[in-house]
Amino acid sequence: MKRSPYEGFDPLGQSDHWEDRTRELVLARIGQVPPRRFFTEDEADLLDAVVDRLIPQPDRNAGEAVPITPFIDQMLFEDDTDGFRKEAMPWDQQLWRLALQGLEETTAARYGTRFTALDDGQRDDVLAAVQTGEAEGQVWRRLPPAAAFDKIMQEVVAVYYAHPAAWAEIGWPGPASKRGYMRTGYGQRDPWQPKESSPVSSVAIVTRSGSGGSPSGSAGGTH
Repeated sequence: MKRSPYEGFDPLGQSDHWEDRTRELVLARIGQVPPRRFFTEDEADLLDAVVDRLIPQPDRNAGEAVPITPFIDQMLFEDDTDGFRKEAMPWDQQLWRLALQGLEETTAARYGTRFTALDDGQRDDVLAAVQTGEAEGQVWRRLPPAAAFDKIMQEVVAVYYAHPAAWAEIGWPGPASKRGYMRTGYGQRDPWQPKESSPVSSVAIVTRSGSGGSPSGSAGGTH
Protein backbone atom coordinates (compact mmCIF):
# COMPACT_ATOMS: atom_id res chain seq x y z
CA MET A 1 0.00 0.00 0.00
CA LYS A 2 1.32 3.45 -0.88
CA ARG A 3 2.04 5.25 2.40
CA SER A 4 3.32 8.56 1.07
CA PRO A 5 2.43 10.80 -1.87
CA TYR A 6 6.19 11.28 -2.36
CA GLU A 7 7.06 7.65 -3.01
CA GLY A 8 10.65 7.24 -4.17
CA PHE A 9 11.73 10.74 -3.14
CA ASP A 10 15.15 10.90 -1.43
CA PRO A 11 16.01 14.20 0.28
CA LEU A 12 19.68 13.21 0.46
CA GLY A 13 19.79 13.84 -3.25
CA GLN A 14 19.69 17.53 -2.30
CA SER A 15 22.49 17.32 0.27
CA ASP A 16 25.14 18.90 -1.98
CA HIS A 17 23.17 22.14 -1.71
CA TRP A 18 23.16 22.24 2.11
CA GLU A 19 25.60 24.08 4.34
CA ASP A 20 28.58 21.88 5.22
CA ARG A 21 27.78 21.73 8.93
CA THR A 22 24.13 20.98 8.22
CA ARG A 23 25.08 18.12 5.91
CA GLU A 24 27.44 16.72 8.53
CA LEU A 25 24.77 16.74 11.23
CA VAL A 26 22.08 15.21 9.01
CA LEU A 27 24.31 12.41 7.74
CA ALA A 28 25.37 11.66 11.31
CA ARG A 29 21.76 10.86 12.14
CA ILE A 30 21.95 8.04 9.64
CA GLY A 31 25.42 6.65 10.20
CA GLN A 32 26.25 7.53 13.82
CA VAL A 33 23.45 6.38 16.12
CA PRO A 34 24.57 7.31 19.65
CA PRO A 35 25.21 4.62 22.28
CA ARG A 36 23.03 4.23 25.37
CA ARG A 37 24.46 6.33 28.20
CA PHE A 38 21.51 7.76 30.14
CA PHE A 39 18.79 5.10 30.32
CA THR A 40 19.27 1.73 31.93
CA GLU A 41 18.84 -1.23 29.60
CA ASP A 42 15.35 -1.88 30.98
CA GLU A 43 14.37 1.78 30.58
CA ALA A 44 15.62 1.82 26.99
CA ASP A 45 13.68 -1.36 26.18
CA LEU A 46 10.57 0.16 27.73
CA LEU A 47 10.94 3.39 25.79
CA ASP A 48 11.44 1.41 22.57
CA ALA A 49 8.10 -0.29 23.23
CA VAL A 50 6.42 3.04 23.90
CA VAL A 51 7.87 4.61 20.75
CA ASP A 52 6.67 1.63 18.73
CA ARG A 53 3.08 2.55 19.62
CA LEU A 54 3.44 6.34 19.35
CA ILE A 55 5.11 6.25 15.93
CA PRO A 56 4.83 2.74 14.49
CA GLN A 57 7.04 1.86 11.55
CA PRO A 58 5.47 -1.41 10.37
CA ASP A 59 6.73 -1.13 6.81
CA ARG A 60 10.38 -0.90 7.89
CA ASN A 61 12.54 -3.73 9.14
CA ALA A 62 14.65 -3.28 12.26
CA GLY A 63 17.64 -2.05 10.30
CA GLU A 64 15.63 0.60 8.46
CA ALA A 65 13.48 1.98 11.28
CA VAL A 66 14.21 5.54 12.34
CA PRO A 67 16.04 5.28 15.70
CA ILE A 68 14.36 7.41 18.33
CA THR A 69 15.30 6.12 21.79
CA PRO A 70 19.07 6.58 21.19
CA PHE A 71 18.69 10.26 20.34
CA ILE A 72 16.45 10.94 23.34
CA ASP A 73 19.07 9.15 25.46
CA GLN A 74 21.77 11.39 23.97
CA MET A 75 19.72 14.53 24.59
CA LEU A 76 19.25 13.65 28.27
CA PHE A 77 22.84 12.48 28.81
CA GLU A 78 24.24 15.69 27.32
CA ASP A 79 21.54 17.83 28.97
CA ASP A 80 20.77 19.23 25.54
CA THR A 81 17.14 20.09 26.33
CA ASP A 82 15.02 23.14 25.63
CA GLY A 83 15.90 24.43 29.09
CA PHE A 84 12.37 25.02 30.19
CA ARG A 85 9.72 23.23 32.15
CA LYS A 86 6.06 23.72 32.89
CA GLU A 87 4.64 24.30 36.35
CA ALA A 88 4.62 21.15 38.52
CA MET A 89 6.99 19.38 36.12
CA PRO A 90 10.53 18.29 37.07
CA TRP A 91 13.61 18.78 34.90
CA ASP A 92 13.73 16.53 31.87
CA GLN A 93 16.10 13.88 33.22
CA GLN A 94 13.87 13.24 36.24
CA LEU A 95 10.69 13.55 34.18
CA TRP A 96 11.69 10.77 31.79
CA ARG A 97 12.70 8.37 34.55
CA LEU A 98 9.55 9.06 36.52
CA ALA A 99 7.32 8.75 33.46
CA LEU A 100 8.78 5.36 32.57
CA GLN A 101 8.37 4.24 36.17
CA GLY A 102 4.78 5.48 36.09
CA LEU A 103 4.05 3.53 32.93
CA GLU A 104 5.23 0.36 34.63
CA GLU A 105 3.07 1.08 37.68
CA THR A 106 0.00 1.61 35.50
CA THR A 107 0.76 -1.55 33.57
CA ALA A 108 1.16 -3.56 36.76
CA ALA A 109 -2.11 -2.18 38.15
CA ARG A 110 -4.04 -3.06 35.00
CA TYR A 111 -2.36 -6.22 33.76
CA GLY A 112 -0.06 -7.50 36.50
CA THR A 113 3.01 -7.53 34.28
CA ARG A 114 5.53 -5.23 32.55
CA PHE A 115 4.73 -2.93 29.65
CA THR A 116 7.04 -4.82 27.28
CA ALA A 117 5.04 -8.01 27.90
CA LEU A 118 1.76 -6.48 26.68
CA ASP A 119 0.22 -6.83 23.25
CA ASP A 120 -0.36 -3.72 21.14
CA GLY A 121 -3.95 -3.19 22.30
CA GLN A 122 -2.95 -3.38 25.95
CA ARG A 123 -0.06 -1.00 25.40
CA ASP A 124 -2.42 1.47 23.77
CA ASP A 125 -4.76 1.14 26.75
CA VAL A 126 -1.96 2.05 29.17
CA LEU A 127 -0.76 4.95 27.04
CA ALA A 128 -4.31 6.26 26.62
CA ALA A 129 -4.77 6.19 30.40
CA VAL A 130 -1.65 8.32 30.82
CA GLN A 131 -2.67 10.65 28.01
CA THR A 132 -6.09 11.30 29.55
CA GLY A 133 -4.72 11.67 33.09
CA GLU A 134 -6.51 8.54 34.34
CA ALA A 135 -3.45 6.37 34.96
CA GLU A 136 -2.99 4.36 38.15
CA GLY A 137 0.28 4.52 40.09
CA GLN A 138 2.07 6.38 42.85
CA VAL A 139 4.27 8.27 40.42
CA TRP A 140 1.30 10.03 38.87
CA ARG A 141 0.45 11.63 42.23
CA ARG A 142 3.52 13.86 41.85
CA LEU A 143 3.91 13.91 38.07
CA PRO A 144 0.89 15.03 36.01
CA PRO A 145 0.35 12.10 33.63
CA ALA A 146 -1.27 14.02 30.78
CA ALA A 147 1.50 16.65 30.81
CA ALA A 148 4.14 13.91 30.92
CA PHE A 149 2.52 12.20 27.94
CA ASP A 150 2.52 15.46 25.98
CA LYS A 151 6.22 15.96 26.72
CA ILE A 152 7.10 12.42 25.65
CA MET A 153 5.04 12.69 22.47
CA GLN A 154 6.59 16.06 21.62
CA GLU A 155 10.14 14.73 21.92
CA VAL A 156 9.43 11.48 20.09
CA VAL A 157 7.89 13.34 17.15
CA ALA A 158 10.74 15.89 17.12
CA VAL A 159 13.37 13.15 16.92
CA TYR A 160 11.48 11.27 14.23
CA TYR A 161 11.07 14.29 11.98
CA ALA A 162 14.72 15.24 12.36
CA HIS A 163 15.57 12.15 10.29
CA PRO A 164 15.80 12.19 6.46
CA ALA A 165 13.60 9.08 6.22
CA ALA A 166 10.75 11.11 7.69
CA TRP A 167 11.51 14.02 5.37
CA ALA A 168 11.10 11.67 2.41
CA GLU A 169 7.56 10.81 3.55
CA ILE A 170 6.41 14.42 3.67
CA GLY A 171 8.32 15.62 0.62
CA TRP A 172 10.67 17.96 2.47
CA PRO A 173 13.99 18.25 0.64
CA GLY A 174 15.91 19.52 3.64
CA PRO A 175 17.19 23.00 4.50
CA ALA A 176 16.80 25.66 1.83
CA SER A 177 20.19 27.21 2.57
CA LYS A 178 22.35 27.97 0.70
CA ARG A 179 19.82 28.39 -2.10
CA GLY A 180 16.86 29.95 -0.35
CA TYR A 181 13.29 29.93 -1.62
CA MET A 182 12.46 31.95 -4.73
CA ARG A 183 8.85 30.95 -5.44
CA THR A 184 6.85 31.76 -2.33
CA GLY A 185 3.31 32.04 -3.66
CA TYR A 186 0.60 29.59 -2.61
CA GLY A 187 1.02 26.28 -4.45
CA GLN A 188 4.28 27.32 -6.08
CA ARG A 189 7.43 25.17 -5.92
CA ASP A 190 11.06 25.82 -6.60
CA PRO A 191 12.53 23.39 -9.17
CA TRP A 192 14.31 21.40 -6.46
CA GLN A 193 11.16 20.78 -4.43
CA PRO A 194 9.40 17.43 -5.10
CA LYS A 195 5.91 17.00 -6.48
CA GLU A 196 3.43 14.45 -5.20
CA SER A 197 3.48 11.21 -7.14
CA SER A 198 -0.22 10.82 -6.33
CA PRO A 199 -3.01 13.09 -5.05
CA VAL A 200 -2.98 11.39 -1.63
CA SER A 201 -2.82 13.92 1.21
CA SER A 202 -1.14 13.39 4.56
CA VAL A 203 -4.57 13.72 6.19
CA ALA A 204 -5.89 10.85 4.07
CA ILE A 205 -2.88 8.72 4.95
CA VAL A 206 -3.36 9.26 8.68
CA THR A 207 -7.11 8.66 8.44
CA ARG A 208 -6.61 5.48 6.48
CA SER A 209 -3.82 4.18 8.70
CA GLY A 210 -5.18 5.15 12.12
CA SER A 211 -7.46 3.13 14.36
CA GLY A 212 -9.95 4.38 16.92
CA GLY A 213 -9.33 4.21 20.63
CA SER A 214 -5.56 4.54 20.46
CA PRO A 215 -3.51 7.32 22.02
CA SER A 216 -2.80 10.26 19.73
CA GLY A 217 -0.12 9.44 17.21
CA SER A 218 -0.32 5.67 17.62
CA ALA A 219 -1.49 2.79 15.48
CA GLY A 220 -0.55 4.22 12.14
CA GLY A 221 1.06 7.36 10.81
CA THR A 222 2.65 8.36 7.57
CA HIS A 223 5.49 5.84 7.46
